[in-house]
This record gives sequence, structure tokens and C-alpha cells, in this order.
Amino acid sequence: MNKYSKYIYWLGFIIAVAATAIELFRGGAENYVDFRDATLNFWNGISSYTDEFVSAHGRYFIYSPLFCILFAPFAFMPFYVGGFAWNLLGYTVFYYAVKNLPGLSDNKSSQMMLYLLLFVGQSLFCFQFNLLVAAIFLWAFILLDRDHNFGAVFLIMLSATTKIYGVVELALLLCYPHFWRNMGYAVLCGVGLVLLPAVRLGIDGLLPWYMDWFHQLSDHHDTTGVYYSLIFAQPIRVFALPYMRWFQVVVLAILGILFFCCYKRWSEPSFRIGVLAGLMGYIVIMSEAAEFTTYTIAATGYALWFFHRYGKDMSVIPWYDKLLASAIFLFFGVMPIDILFPTPWCMYIHTTLWLGVWTFFIAWCRIIYTTIYTTTTSSISTSPSTSTSPL
Repeated sequence: MNKYSKYIYWLGFIIAVAATAIELFRGGAENYVDFRDATLNFWNGISSYTDEFVSAHGRYFIYSPLFCILFAPFAFMPFYVGGFAWNLLGYTVFYYAVKNLPGLSDNKSSQMMLYLLLFVGQSLFCFQFNLLVAAIFLWAFILLDRDHNFGAVFLIMLSATTKIYGVVELALLLCYPHFWRNMGYAVLCGVGLVLLPAVRLGIDGLLPWYMDWFHQLSDHHDTTGVYYSLIFAQPIRVFALPYMRWFQVVVLAILGILFFCCYKRWSEPSFRIGVLAGLMGYIVIMSEAAEFTTYTIAATGYALWFFHRYGKDMSVIPWYDKLLASAIFLFFGVMPIDILFPTPWCMYIHTTLWLGVWTFFIAWCRIIYTTIYTTTTSSISTSPSTSTSPL
């Protein structure tokens, strides 16, 4: 790791400390308070999947009982200590995930981290779990690449059994050897993690809590609210929103067909990266409750694809990819930060023109297209003789 990488880490660390301090000491940190209260409720045998919790906190608690096990160390710390520990852990785990990605040089991973710093800062400012979700996606991919299959599958199932999102990464197991053994690991880890809350609830108490959680997941969506995904975007909202489950399933089915049509390329590193980036984009762009901070996950997938595909030499990047990368950074990195961009303008661009969602959708389609229809790129070629495609 060169000295510039260390500077980037400490720059992000300072941002993490500043964002955490501002929110904690001004009485913000709503997500951290929600996580803490829900966790303390769990250990006191009180469900947080209730209207009373929503009334008291102004939002739903949509995480599994397992999340309350994992968050317990932070919940039982003194309030301010726990807040700093939560954010600094999330930032550090994410940073080292980016720095350990296969196929990225130290310079490329540093560029990727710089690109993502504003996204990371937003997640830290809101004490979001999304930063750790993105990090888990990356670490599972890293471990699969290093043939540490059990560790990778454990992380995937850890994500899947806390916030559902991570379950889509199981599709990536098809791209690696020992698929059935890995699926066995998935079953084993999944059962173990699902049963873990029994240490407090008992076996008999598990089913009611999980039923409440699933009920919360299915009922918490406010179709009159504003969320930044394709389902809510104009002009297709009138068609997509009433049938959002069908919309999500049909798009996922199309992706699955395209994926299986490319089965001969499953072992290609560039293909696997495209699949990972596409999955990270899918869970956000097709979400029914995507907020600005949720784009930490999607932008991480996009940045992984972009910096793997190109790299330091900006001259080889087509103008349309430069434009898309810049637009995503502007729309989801800069604009949501009110001290950098006026909030009314941000809302007009995102909820009247819907430029942000449509721009990311185009970028996501770009990831899918290049993953399906190109084999290698100039920055990922494994041999000098490998040809590249301008697309």
C-alpha cells in the first residue's frame, strides 16, 4: 500500500469522525437510535415490529432478529462510544474491502475509494447499515476469488439473514467451482444464523418473531412516498408501482436467462465482476424503498465495474462512460448533501425530472450489456493479444 492510500484512508476516517460527531452531538443519529432501541427491545423480549415502535421512532424497523444479536455490542456501549464504534467499524471494513478487490492495482483501488468517499460520507452521516452491506458484498467476492468458500458463503448468508439484499449474491456461486458444496454451506450457515436469536427468544419464540419481521417487510412500503428507484420513476410509475413484485420478478428472470446463456463465460474474471456489479445495482434500482444512502451499494458496484474496465488512462474511456460516471457522482454523491447543493434543486432534479434514477438505470444497463456482450477490456486483459471492444 503506497502513502497515498494511507492518506485516502485517513481522509475518510476524518470524514467518518466528523459526520459521527455532528450527528451525535446535535441530537441526530436517528438510525443509530433506532438500531439501539430495537436491539435493547429484543434483549428485553419486546418486539420492534409494531405500530408503537413506528410511532415512537417515525420509521419501521425492517431488520431481522439476527441483526439485534449482531448489533448488541454497540447497543450496550455508552451511547456516544457505540455511535463512533459503529460508524468507524463500517468505514474501515468498507475501505479494506475496496483495497483488497482482485484485479485492482493500488492506484485503481485508491481512485475507486476517492470516487466513493461522498457516498460513504452520506451513509456514515445517517449511521446506515448500507455501508456494511456493500462491504459484505465485496468481501464475499474477495473470499470467493481466494477460494475461501465457506467464509464467502457465510458472509452472503449473514447479509441475507439481516437485510435480505445479500441473498442475490448466491447467484455468483454458479461462477465458481464446487457449487453444490457451497450451496451446502449456504444451507448450513443459513440455518445456523436463523436459529441464533433463539439464545434469547428460545426455539418456540423464533417463528412469531420471524413472522412479524416478514410482515413488516411486506407492509412497510409507502406507495405515496418518494423513493429513488425505477418503480417510482415517472413516467412508468403508474404502470410499475401497482405491479412492483411482478416488475421485480420479470426483470430478475430476464437477468437470469441472460446469465445462463453466458454459462461458458462464468469463469472469466471480468464476467464475474459484471455479475456482481449488476446484482448490486439491481437490489437498489429495482427496490421499493431506495433512499439516497441506499445508492452506496449501487454506486460501489458501478465503481467496481468502471475502475476494473478502465483504470488510470482516461484517454481510453468513451465519452458516454465518462458522462455516466460523472452524472452518477453528481446526482447521488454531491446533490444529496445540502451544504453542497440546494435541497429544492436536488428534489426537483430527482423527483420531478427523475434524472438521477434514469441516469443510474442507463448505467446499470451499460453494466449488463458489457457483461453479456464483451469478453475482456483493456484494463482486465490477461494477455497482450486479447482484443478489446469499444463497447
